[in-house]
Amino acid sequence: MRFRILPNCLLLGGLLFCGCDSEDAEKNAEAAEIAKLAAKPVIRPVLVDLESAKRGKIEQLLERSSALIAEEQVRVLARTANPATELLVEKGDKVAKNQVLLRLENDRQQVDYDQAASQLTKANIELGRQKLLYDQDLISESAMQDAQFAVDQADLRAKNAKRNLDFTEVRAPIGGVITSRTVKVGDSVHPGNPIFEIINLDSTVAIIHVPEQYLPKLKPDMPARLISSTYNNQVFDGYVKRVSPIVEARAGTIEVVVGIRELGALRPGMWVDVELVLETKDNALLIPKRSIVYDNDQIFAFKQITDTNGVKRAKRFLVEALNTDKEHIEPKSNFEVGDRVVVAGQIGLKDNQPIREVGQPKTIPEPTASTNALAMAATNAAAKASAPKSGKPRKKKKKVLY
Repeated sequence: MRFRILPNCLLLGGLLFCGCDSEDAEKNAEAAEIAKLAAKPVIRPVLVDLESAKRGKIEQLLERSSALIAEEQVRVLARTANPATELLVEKGDKVAKNQVLLRLENDRQQVDYDQAASQLTKANIELGRQKLLYDQDLISESAMQDAQFAVDQADLRAKNAKRNLDFTEVRAPIGGVITSRTVKVGDSVHPGNPIFEIINLDSTVAIIHVPEQYLPKLKPDMPARLISSTYNNQVFDGYVKRVSPIVEARAGTIEVVVGIRELGALRPGMWVDVELVLETKDNALLIPKRSIVYDNDQIFAFKQITDTNGVKRAKRFLVEALNTDKEHIEPKSNFEVGDRVVVAGQIGLKDNQPIREVGQPKTIPEPTASTNALAMAATNAAAKASAPKSGKPRKKKKKVLY
């Protein structure tokens, strides 16, 4: 009989022990769930700056770079062999067309001219005398023609001598600025030697090459702009001076010469950025260029939307640009006038992420599934902890020796 009571006692003790273990396991599970939910981050709004889409003026621009060159640029060459006796200009001086730049020794040429002029005078006197005789039928017509021929020959010799004398004065073939001088007083010059270089600064242009697809829009006198980084991106007004009548077959481009309305501080040899204004829209839908983010070969912009719970979020939209200038983009679709577009803080911003505009007051973070579950679990745990325990108090297990 004693051996039957012992197993029953052991069975009862085991049940009581299991009951205590199950209660502890339930509490541990609740604690683990609370810890797991607490580890999830609370989604907070990202601080951003916004601007509104609007309508305004935008230009379709074609941008190129080019070095400025002067179309009127000449080298002045010596045309006779004589020493230089008087230098009248220096490098950097402005000169007018036909202005004397340099005088050469001219003694020999002056003598030759004086002799030729004297011979011409003599021939003219003889021709006059022969005419009187011919009118009186005292000489033949042949003698009269010989006298006229002698005058013509003397005149040619005089003109040739005058030309050689003029060559001893070096003159400017065009008006402009002296950019090079290679002779000084006392130097012997020879025919063909370069002496000066003159550039007409007013003829300064930029030559660019435009893809042939823009040919229908290219017209003379269309507006252009030249931008110089040397002068802090100062803008100079220009215009299309000439459009080449042919397309370069190898490159598929057209040569366009851009003139400058007022040269100002620009000089030949400087590099400038050239903008051709192909088209102007006065009432285009515009979004700020600062709003653009790049993803591979595509561009996107974030627009502010409000969800069904009243939470402001950033929605990412693809931007297909119709026209672009330095500050704005004309999108093809996805945007309307008044849309609020993110222009600062979009780096790292995710699609549909909550946002808060700069200057707006902070709000309580949006309740999420994790925060709600965490609060519910904490409430249940607190309720269980405060509820009175039912049944007999738990006793310490005694060690039974057999």
